[in-house]
Amino acid sequence: MKPSKRRHYRVTGHELNGISVSLKIAGQSTPVQLIDISSAGAALAFIGAEKDQVTSLFGRTGHEPPKIEILAAELSETIRLSCRVAHVQQVAAGVICGVAFLREIDDSFNLDQALLRVFNRRGAVRVEPDPQSPVTIHIHSPSGRQLCSGLLRDLSLTGLGMAVPPADMKVLPGEARVALRFTLDGEVFDMPAVVRFGRVNTEQRPGGMTSEVVGVVGLEFDDQARNQVANRKRLADWVMRRQREIQRIQREAADPSTVR
Repeated sequence: MKPSKRRHYRVTGHELNGISVSLKIAGQSTPVQLIDISSAGAALAFIGAEKDQVTSLFGRTGHEPPKIEILAAELSETIRLSCRVAHVQQVAAGVICGVAFLREIDDSFNLDQALLRVFNRRGAVRVEPDPQSPVTIHIHSPSGRQLCSGLLRDLSLTGLGMAVPPADMKVLPGEARVALRFTLDGEVFDMPAVVRFGRVNTEQRPGGMTSEVVGVVGLEFDDQARNQVANRKRLADWVMRRQREIQRIQREAADPSTVR
């Protein structure tokens, strides 16, 4: 894998409860929400926190670097990764903390394979939208010509998956450069992107009630566009909020007594 090309892993709503992630600093572990991870580093969410709370937490590191700990049923033991803070950013839903993993030169541990066991297939740490509130994605050519529209299947900081009519698959060949327009929580996003994969499946489209034949497309956001501070904040807010909603729904389904 080239150092400049991050590999991401797809996690959808039903998988979120099977993964436990914590940040260990000065011997104390703090549960965190994972919103992005690769072999190079991770983006962690402190939902409902303030920036000064998170920076003070990292201020207690002492001589030992912080460690990310990942526990999942697919792993024979907990993954523990020393890291350093790359950035801390306040967003509406809390705080995003970007960390870079510290790796020993002679480290024989294959992190890519471990992450694949936990995070499943390709894609990013993506979450699904509320099926009761479908999100429409409009796709244009770089010159502005409308190509097609579809419904959001999942979204992350790095890209999205969508469902389109099978007949529209012909205008979305692999590696095609396109422009996306969609609205999340009342805010409009205009994001250049690249088509990374496409296939035709029989499945329930977002918001649908029965299975049907749909085109499934995966798109990766342009690096420069997604790394703009405003875009990163807005995407992270949506992902963090949906992760919290999904986990609340899962807890209520497992224990109906928690529903008020």
